[in-house]
Amino acid sequence: MQMDSGIIRNALICDGTGSEPFRADLRFENGTISDVGKNPGEDLPVYDAENLILAPGFIDIHAHSDLSLAAEPTAFGKISQGITTEISGNCGLSPFPILTDEVRKHLEKTYRKYQVPITWSDYEGYVSAVEQRKPSVNFASFCGYNTLRANFTGYENKPFPVEKIREMRDLLSEMLAQGAVGLSTGLLYVPGNFATTEELQLAASALKGTGKPIATHLRSEGDRLIESVLEAIKIAEAADNRLQISHLKTAQPRNWHKISELLQTIRNVRKNGISVHADRYPYTFAQTSLSVVLPPPWDVMTDAAIMEDLNRYPEKQKILTEKLKQNPPAWERIILCSTSYKPAAGSAGEYFLEICRNLQTAPEDLCTDLMVADAPGTMAAFGGLSQENLDLILAEPYVCCGSDETARPENYALGVSHPRGFGSFPKFFRMVSETQGTAEAIRRMTSLPAEICNLTNRGILKPGYAADFVLFHPEEFMDHATFREPHAKTSGIRSVFVNGVHSFHAGKLLRCAGKGLKVK
Repeated sequence: MQMDSGIIRNALICDGTGSEPFRADLRFENGTISDVGKNPGEDLPVYDAENLILAPGFIDIHAHSDLSLAAEPTAFGKISQGITTEISGNCGLSPFPILTDEVRKHLEKTYRKYQVPITWSDYEGYVSAVEQRKPSVNFASFCGYNTLRANFTGYENKPFPVEKIREMRDLLSEMLAQGAVGLSTGLLYVPGNFATTEELQLAASALKGTGKPIATHLRSEGDRLIESVLEAIKIAEAADNRLQISHLKTAQPRNWHKISELLQTIRNVRKNGISVHADRYPYTFAQTSLSVVLPPPWDVMTDAAIMEDLNRYPEKQKILTEKLKQNPPAWERIILCSTSYKPAAGSAGEYFLEICRNLQTAPEDLCTDLMVADAPGTMAAFGGLSQENLDLILAEPYVCCGSDETARPENYALGVSHPRGFGSFPKFFRMVSETQGTAEAIRRMTSLPAEICNLTNRGILKPGYAADFVLFHPEEFMDHATFREPHAKTSGIRSVFVNGVHSFHAGKLLRCAGKGLKVK
């Protein structure tokens, strides 16, 4: 790959460390920063950065671009908001390791809309396959516990002998040795929700001595929030004492009052020497599969299994509809984000009840129809989060920005994004900088996630570090994405450089220079 070289002049540099911004020039050569100071030569092309902030490229620590980056490597939604590196494999789901036909077939169903052949079996193979697609941003991945576990127990709640758990731990060690960032768990999802604390402790012991974190989608983010955080800490203690709490929140209004206990619990643990961090998207609507509202027995099935079950046994559709009617979710707080079910496909971004009125159908009937037609592809946003609690969480110095979204093109070829897929970083920047200052906001978007993920040469503007950086207008740096226009572009970004290559400028993608990262 040909790297660019050049000099950024007259920039207000936020170097990512949290230090106060300073005026200086930056020189980069062959993908690496070679000098930060005044007058670093005249022999290279000059980029004038007057009235702009120069910051390290933003790092999205909580992405889900496992295969979307291969399907649409432009990653427009990410690079257009200044992201130069994203970390996928979160919430227990990663496209590796693959030892069995069952896991391969399950992943093919899960990622079917991307139409990317899954030909690899391990992290090295995955990185190589995505790199061949020439993505616009750098990428790395956690090893997802749900995928890891399914190689030994499948996707059902089966007995899991200790000797098999040890075999699974050995496989995890292999993925870590190949460069996976760490281990992620998704304890709300099948089959991670079947895992006991003791099982997770034994498996996570593979991280001991590696310095790598365990990132967890907690077993509960609402009714058993504090208990779930304490469980995650236990698991981290059995690993390498490094915990990353995914999308930290207090879900559902009945749990909003737990915010003080939640934050104090984390502060106390950090004082006791355990490295606890968290990420959060700056929105009060969460987004996940609509299937999370389903009652038993579908609540312990994967989305692919739900769709197969309802189609194989049509009589169950009426049973599901009746159960939803008897114990309805909070339909009034749900927004449909994406689906391939044709009657509703054009209503993405609208409230569920509004769609029901337009289609003249009951919400439980529409929900069942969506599960029958496209359970894996039907995503929804759930408005059960508190703005006040969001502000308190973003005030914590250990919380960084994570979009919790896939890399998508500017159009809707890969479906409809949550607004966070196009606007998380400018929104996070504005919210944090208003109370904590510009330098602190930048630190939480750059060096903090780099430190958590052991990206030793990214996240800071200093000689010897990778030439990933972004030039932006601080006053104009704003998000414009909404649920009705979720792919609206961020404003204020002048240029983005990835590995020294001028990749994005004035709203247009120029070149793709991302590469796969391996953390050894």
